[in-house]
Amino acid sequence: MRFEPGALIFTQGEPSEQVGFLLEGEVEIVRFLGRRELVVGIVRSGEYVGEMGAIEGRPRSASVRARTAVLLRLLDRRHFLEEISRHPELAHELLLRLSERLRKADDRVVQLAEQQVPPVQAASELPAVRLLPASPELSRQLPEEGVVITRFPFTVGRRPDRGERAPATAVDLALQDSRPYRLSRHHFTILRTDRGLVVSDTSSKLGTAVNGTFLGEDFPRSRAPLRRGTNEIVAGGLHSPYRFRIVVA
Repeated sequence: MRFEPGALIFTQGEPSEQVGFLLEGEVEIVRFLGRRELVVGIVRSGEYVGEMGAIEGRPRSASVRARTAVLLRLLDRRHFLEEISRHPELAHELLLRLSERLRKADDRVVQLAEQQVPPVQAASELPAVRLLPASPELSRQLPEEGVVITRFPFTVGRRPDRGERAPATAVDLALQDSRPYRLSRHHFTILRTDRGLVVSDTSSKLGTAVNGTFLGEDFPRSRAPLRRGTNEIVAGGLHSPYRFRIVVA
């Protein structure tokens, strides 16, 4: 099917009966918080949209809107499951995301224990990692020289408001936010794996972007690697003020 820019493809709250595969163009993922519209990220050609809702049989958590002219292949749930059986990498990613969602209980998941390298690795062997503010909002909350991360996993989230309970699992860096929240109480975690450092979106409401790759329940993946040098992380949507630089020495 073809969609012109601005056309609504899926609508937040409707049944997740189909999955879309982008053959051409880009779509934006949109969340509505009351009357406020937030663009939380972009999905590009060669990726699926709406797959997690279809697998779990739940209403759509976000709307999908054409950002450019789009050519989309629509699959019903049965045909999508057949696609998974033919693509082991897709099946592996979906299984990891389902495992993470099951582990979160009523708070955000921090990590999958099997993803972690055993803690016998000497601290001197770890790369030096510094988390720095990259926006005026964060510059008011973090020191200019940033935060040096020496222990993993390292979780970033929102400080609970009055009347909210704290997350069941500790947050290493709790930031102030106001309604409507961009940050989740458990938003993203930096993990040490056998393939290096990765950022995992811990089932946040509005997702996380790492070097332009969008993570979260509305996107095709939940983790992205950190490269040597400078990395950019945006938590809470495309134009969120919660922008970080992570420097890996």
